[in-house]
Amino acid sequence: MDILKNAHRLPVLDWNLNFFGGHYQQVANDWFVPQDKHQAFELIFILHGQECPTIEHEKYHLNQGDFVLIPPGFRHTAQAIDQLTYFCFHFDLDEPNFIVQLIQNSPVFFPKMDPINREIRPILGAMVELVSPTTTYSFEDKMQIQIYLSQILMAFNRLIPTKTASTNANQSRYAKIIAETLKSTLNEAILHPIDETSIQISIADLMSSIGISEGYGNRLFKEAYGFSPQQYLSTLKLKWAKKMLLKPQFSVSEIAQTLGYQNASHFSRQFKRWTAMSPKTYRQIVAKN
Repeated sequence: MDILKNAHRLPVLDWNLNFFGGHYQQVANDWFVPQDKHQAFELIFILHGQECPTIEHEKYHLNQGDFVLIPPGFRHTAQAIDQLTYFCFHFDLDEPNFIVQLIQNSPVFFPKMDPINREIRPILGAMVELVSPTTTYSFEDKMQIQIYLSQILMAFNRLIPTKTASTNANQSRYAKIIAETLKSTLNEAILHPIDETSIQISIADLMSSIGISEGYGNRLFKEAYGFSPQQYLSTLKLKWAKKMLLKPQFSVSEIAQTLGYQNASHFSRQFKRWTAMSPKTYRQIVAKN
């Protein structure tokens, strides 16, 4: 007997919405950020003064009220021009359809009078108001940050027109399949391990199971998302590592084994490359906050 035969269902949400790097500061006129790129989106909002970022060799001049949205993998620099105070944060969401739309259809620069800017700017102002000099935040504060970020993403989704993608529909479909297969394979290996080697995920084998070559799959995935499947897998592993480090019942060695690393030292080195701190330091900082 199907007890849910007539049920009307909501979708299963199995994604991670991440907000990090959020801060504002006033800087001197000689302030300069050397070339960098990230695996997440970066939003820079000008609170006062002027800034001149260069994004993939294109220079922008930002005044008070303007903001830029830098997609993952885009090389960029930033330079203060005059009495700059800015607000900046990074975010990512492992929802492939939305990420493809945002990367392919969104402009980088949103001037103050742009309709999308006018919709999002009050939310950015509210986020700035939440910044605490003590860096101590309650559960309610953190939930409010997530609400604000969700509102920003919904505004982008609603207001950015859907254009014909530079990547054709078939390529976008394959990129989405690769992303979802990587995520589900990793989740399954962590939550339901068969043995200690089951966490070892081969990108080449995954591409073969989908029916495409590794080189082709890597290329179309990077065209769609701005980073490689291996970088995406590393991002997923980092999210799991952070989740498990929040739970004191897991030792660093157990986390390393769960994520498929040879030993705790190998995992610690990789975690430090990701976050610039050791797993032990990360655990202590999170516990303190």
